[in-house]
Amino acid sequence: MTGSTRNKVLHGRQPSVYTGDYQVTDAALKNYGVAREKFGTTDIVLSDKTFNVKDYQYELDNGEVGMCFIPVNEYGTIKGVDGKEAWGSQLADTFIREKMRIGPEDPLYCFIYYIHPELNNNTLAGFSTTEKNEMGITHFGTYYGQGVTSNSPPLYHNRTWGVAGPTYGYPCNLMIISMDGTDQAMLNKNFLLTDKLLNNGVRFPVDYKHSAFRMVDINTCLMFYRDWIMEKNYLKTDPTWFTYCAAHKTVVTTVALNLPHNRKSFMEVYGEEEGSAFYDFFCTNYFSLAGERFIEDDHGETDFEPLWKKEGLTPAQIKPFTIEEYTAYDTARREGKLDSFTGFRPLKPTQATGWGPQFAADVIFDFVEAYADFIDAGAIVSCATIMAYCDQVTKRMGITPREYLLTAMPILETIMQAHAMIYAPGDPGADYDKSNYYIQTFEGLYIGYGGKKEDIPAALNNFPIFEKYKGDLKGFVDFLLQNQVKPEYLAWWSLWQVRDNWAAIISQPNMLPPDAYEWMKNAMKPTFEAARDIVAPTADGIQFNTPPSIIHMIGIGMFDKNAHIQMKTICTIMNHTELEPKT
Repeated sequence: MTGSTRNKVLHGRQPSVYTGDYQVTDAALKNYGVAREKFGTTDIVLSDKTFNVKDYQYELDNGEVGMCFIPVNEYGTIKGVDGKEAWGSQLADTFIREKMRIGPEDPLYCFIYYIHPELNNNTLAGFSTTEKNEMGITHFGTYYGQGVTSNSPPLYHNRTWGVAGPTYGYPCNLMIISMDGTDQAMLNKNFLLTDKLLNNGVRFPVDYKHSAFRMVDINTCLMFYRDWIMEKNYLKTDPTWFTYCAAHKTVVTTVALNLPHNRKSFMEVYGEEEGSAFYDFFCTNYFSLAGERFIEDDHGETDFEPLWKKEGLTPAQIKPFTIEEYTAYDTARREGKLDSFTGFRPLKPTQATGWGPQFAADVIFDFVEAYADFIDAGAIVSCATIMAYCDQVTKRMGITPREYLLTAMPILETIMQAHAMIYAPGDPGADYDKSNYYIQTFEGLYIGYGGKKEDIPAALNNFPIFEKYKGDLKGFVDFLLQNQVKPEYLAWWSLWQVRDNWAAIISQPNMLPPDAYEWMKNAMKPTFEAARDIVAPTADGIQFNTPPSIIHMIGIGMFDKNAHIQMKTICTIMNHTELEPKT
């Protein structure tokens, strides 16, 4: 979670803007089941209303929100708007180079992430079994130019765009990454070198949705890069080190931003003797991979100020682990023994990396922010969605239901306190339980959590059972798990802060929804920080998450990135049969 304002892209109220020379054809719109003015958006259907989320769109150069379409042809040419023939990816490459301000012969490197425009209208329950759990974004790869892509698995899309599907197309958004004070062509070249080496023989996990992600800090990423090139056995045989698409490109990003490919930089990062030897080994491996020598001169090497230096870090701080050091640290972390651990520790996941991983609280809140938003969907729907998400997050993150509840329950009560700040002052009462607001809100939560309307009177009378848990979240969560997680229990706790702060809430004027939303997000920050301390107890527990949607969330401001880099989505690539010149 980042910032304290409502997301401009997701929840923008202005009509979507579609720039560029091309538009989606009527036939493609019909196939996707979406109106022209809503392409790249999603309608969320609630029991009493429908609202729209611009979940695949991005901010354009003019500050408006929408999409810019560029056609490609995997197997031939395209007729441009000027009537001239262009080879398959020529229009895309020209457009990208213009946006990057690089020359026609300079190296090209971009992120690409694939979207599902056909998933554009459903209920929250309906979307819960689809790719919307990850914002409808199911693959994160990279683009080298001239129609060539890089992916994990390595042969995914046959190293091409892969935007033509048998039923629907499979469009992708394209994103540029740049870094402060760094020549774009030089950075592109360093990304290409890093990506090609790490993509060579990449191991894809059998079940990527439940795959561990270990390379969350710079120390582990630099270890992984060295050991991958040196073909260490554990990276090829231990599935907990395998990298699905987004994990693979996350590692590429951290290494490429921090390790210019020249002997001096390798020696700074890996030590004088080991670094020099590793650089020689890299050069040999590069020849085996590319069929050409990596020449130590201005044409072969890359050189720029790496991210770790921009952050004022030292070689001792970014020192790559050895696998023995990593195992000792990771074991101590999972066993809760870091307080007494005296071995080498990594930097934080947000230091000198492109971005940090999602934690359990992020996974919970990011879905809610996108599709069950406090203002559009309402507080009760937000809370009900969080609880409905429990099974998925516990399975994904490898944590227990108890750990999920300890993270989720404070979020629920904060959401409902914000809700009360909007509506309770208009219907006050000396006692909260005499207030129409409180009773009606409890009933709404009770139904939202799965209760039946006819059972509401009995549920309202159960309050005395819970009073002994006042201020005791852990005790209450244990009570929940021992007695089943019943709707009245959840509704009672969700309104805990409302009860505790009733006098103060009703003494103030009604707060406007946008102001209450900002208060809510700021109030949640300690909860998110505490959630980052939850540890997956086993080696195959997830804990750290980096989904294919991570770069889109960064691009639209939903998730934090490193302050020294810029990530901007510039266009949407579609199969040429789905686009036509604007008339």
